[in-house]
Amino acid sequence: MRTAAAIGATAILILVAEMWVCAARAEDAIKPGKWEFWTVAGQKVQKPPPGTQLPDSMRWGPEGLITSACVPDTKLKAPHVHKRDTTSQGILGKGSCEGDITTDTTTGTRKYVSNCTWSSGATYRLEGVFHFHGDTLDGTTTNRLSLPDKPPTERSSVLKGRYVGPCDAK
Repeated sequence: MRTAAAIGATAILILVAEMWVCAARAEDAIKPGKWEFWTVAGQKVQKPPPGTQLPDSMRWGPEGLITSACVPDTKLKAPHVHKRDTTSQGILGKGSCEGDITTDTTTGTRKYVSNCTWSSGATYRLEGVFHFHGDTLDGTTTNRLSLPDKPPTERSSVLKGRYVGPCDAK
């Protein structure tokens, strides 16, 4: 009789533990859709002069400069994405960027690294990680910029964000 009770209690504990782990995974799952994120207080980006045109994915709000991004379900199914872009001629010369995004849907984490180089010799590296928690996210980014004949600069930021809703229709 005691053995049956012990087995029953063990089974209940296992079931409760499984439910807790599944609930934690659901809490940290990355929700597909539109997300907004910004740098937390104390590290805000300076507002540009009046008349400055921001890209469609950016706007000013009470949090400061807010960036929007769509995280489609299809991108969450790919654990790794590699992208390469070429930039047009600018003040740093012609350049190219390569980036990698890795997604771990079991922990609700997305990491990214982007490296850019220009014909002037300038280089830029951006590293970041986002942790998703239901309808919110937190993360960090580190930027490294190296310009010819200047000492390299590095800046780290803490980010916060929120789920907005479905991605905009195209």
